Amino acid sequence: MTRVMHATTPRSARSASSSGADNEAELVGLRDGSSVMVCPVCTQDEPELWSFLSGLCLESQRLRFFTGAANIAAAAHLAAARDGQHYGLLAHDEAGSLVGHALYVRIDETRAEVAVEVADQLQGRGLGTLLIERLAAAAEGRGIRSFVAEVLPENRAMLDVFREGFDAHVSFRDGTDTVEFPTSSWRLTRERLAATAVGR
Repeated sequence: MTRVMHATTPRSARSASSSGADNEAELVGLRDGSSVMVCPVCTQDEPELWSFLSGLCLESQRLRFFTGAANIAAAAHLAAARDGQHYGLLAHDEAGSLVGHALYVRIDETRAEVAVEVADQLQGRGLGTLLIERLAAAAEGRGIRSFVAEVLPENRAMLDVFREGFDAHVSFRDGTDTVEFPTSSWRLTRERLAATAVGR
């Protein structure tokens, strides 16, 4: 969905919690009442990420990687990276299948580029917003003050996530929309998600 190119560790080894701490999994609800388990990515997740990214429909791959012929192996390798420059989150559904991934890559000391992928069958249920919100919280804790992303103009769903969920500033340049918002906006987003849940 943005330009960042991005057998797992047993999920039983990642204890569930409500805190979303770095090495823990967090059970969170989606807007349709279903739940996903969110946990930080690790290098052992690369094969599962390859399978997940390969399983996205061609249009989803094009919107995410700006091409329908992306190097999925390279993207999965980057998606599984975890170091001072890269940090990612995974989401597994109630059956244990990987259904979402979000990643940031540092641009400099205070800015990072963000990317997210959601399984075709779960799009529109709020998972992308949820992953970016938790990723922004983690990034803020690491001194990153703002997220940026490049999005194809026709990817209206992703642009809506950024605008409506994070009050992002969007500008058009060189055929793409450049999105930017402060990582601190995760607090506002979490309040909105909570209010939506109460109103259901």
